[in-house]
Amino acid sequence: MLSRHTETSRATLIILDQALLALAYGFAVALVGWLGGTSLPIDAHLRVYLVALFPVMLGLCSCGLYRPHLTRQPLDSVPQRDLVMAGWVMFAMIAAASQLPLHEGQATPGARGVAFMFFGLGTGALWLSRVLSSVAERRLVGDESQEAGVLVFGMSRRMLQLLATFQRTPGMNLRLDGVTAENASDVPPDIGPRLTKAEAFDRIVQGHVEHVLIEATELERDELARLFDLADQEGISVHLTASMFPSTNLVPTWERVGGVPLLGFVSAELSLGARIAKRSFDVIVSSMLLVLLAIPMLVIATIIRLTTNGPAFFIQERVGEAGRSFKMVKFRTMTIDAEDDGPRIAVTNDPRCTRVGGLLRRTNLDELPQLLNVLRGEMSLVGPRPERAEFIDEYKREIPRYAHKHWVKPGITGWAQIHGLRGSHTSLRQRIEHDVYYIENWSLVLDIRILVRTVFDGYLNAA
Repeated sequence: MLSRHTETSRATLIILDQALLALAYGFAVALVGWLGGTSLPIDAHLRVYLVALFPVMLGLCSCGLYRPHLTRQPLDSVPQRDLVMAGWVMFAMIAAASQLPLHEGQATPGARGVAFMFFGLGTGALWLSRVLSSVAERRLVGDESQEAGVLVFGMSRRMLQLLATFQRTPGMNLRLDGVTAENASDVPPDIGPRLTKAEAFDRIVQGHVEHVLIEATELERDELARLFDLADQEGISVHLTASMFPSTNLVPTWERVGGVPLLGFVSAELSLGARIAKRSFDVIVSSMLLVLLAIPMLVIATIIRLTTNGPAFFIQERVGEAGRSFKMVKFRTMTIDAEDDGPRIAVTNDPRCTRVGGLLRRTNLDELPQLLNVLRGEMSLVGPRPERAEFIDEYKREIPRYAHKHWVKPGITGWAQIHGLRGSHTSLRQRIEHDVYYIENWSLVLDIRILVRTVFDGYLNAA
C-alpha cells in the first residue's frame, strides 16, 4: 500500500498550494487596485475566491498536479506545461465566479484585471509550492522510515541506467528492496538483494513495496497479469521500461475505446494549453517590444533608404507551422539584385550584403521586423528558424526528422541559435536536432531562458 508519508506529502502539498494561492489572489486584488488608483471591494473578491475554491481544486487535480510519482519530488515530476495549464484553469474559474452577482447584486469590479493578474501570480505560487516541497523532501534523505520501497523485475542496460540515476540523485527517497532476473549474472553485486519471483510477489503482498519497475520481457503474460492484479489490490504503482519498443521520441498516450485499453504513440506536439500559453506570451512580449523599439527600427529603416537603392524592408516567402507559407519581414541587408540569378543561401561575409546590411546581419538587428510576424500569429518569439520553400524538399530527403520543425510556429530565435548553430557554415543536422529537442522539452521557462541568452550571448555571435 502507499506509505503514510506518501499520503502525508500529498496532503501537505495540497494545503501549501491553497495557502500560497490565497496569498497570490489577495496580492492580485491589491496590485490591480493600486495600479488602477482605486480601492477594490475586498469582501466581494473574497466571496469570488471562496466560490471558485472548490472548482479550482478540482481543476488542479485534473491537471495531474497531485498524482503520485516515482521520484516523490513534486518540482521534478510535474511538467511545467501542466503548471501553465493549471494557471489557465484558475484564470477561467476566477473569471467565471467574478461575473456572479456577489457585489451588491452585480459582477465584482476589477474582476478581469484580477483574473489576469492571478493567472501569473497563481502559476508562480504553484511553482513555489513545489520548490518548497522538493526542499522538504530532500531534507528527509537518509530517513529510512520516509523511503519508498522499490522492487525490480528483470535487468537490462536501461534498467541499470535508471537505477544508477536513483543512486546518484539526492532527494529521491527510494529504497531498492529487491531485484529478480532470469540470469543472476545480469545483476551487479552492488544492486540490492536478489529475489526469486515468488519472493518478490510475497513482498508485494506483505505491503513492503510502493513501486514496481519491470523489464517487460522478464515476465510471462500470466505473471504480468498477476502483478497488475496485485498492484490494483495493494495500491502500488507499476512502471515498465520501454525496451520492447524501438528508440523513439513519440509521446505515449493511454485511452479506452469500447472498453478496450489502447497504448498509443503520437508526435510530440504542443498541447492546447501549451499553445495558448505560448501564444499569450508572444502577443504580450512582441507588443511591448514593438512599442519600445519603434524609434530604433524607424532609424534603421531610414539609414537603409538613405544609403542604398531600394526599399528598407525585405519580404520573403517562408514555410511555417504545418507547412503553411507566410511572408516574413526583415530589414533589407543585400543589394536589390542579390537573387537575379535565382535563390541562394546566404553565406558568411556574403558579397551581396551592403555595408549597412553586413552590420545588421552581424548584430541580427535585421530580424527585428519579424516582431510583426509574431504579432500576426505567423511566427513565435522562440522556435525553429523558418526555411525557404525552395530548399525544404531537399532537406527532408537528407535530414531525418526535418519535418518535425513544422510542428510549431517558427521563431525569431531558438535553441539552436543560442548554441551558435545558425548560417550556412553550421551543421543543418545539428540545428534540426536542437529544434526537435526544443519542441519535445518546451516550457515558458525555456522560452524565457532562450530569449535572455539571445540578448546576452549566443545569438549575437551568429554570422
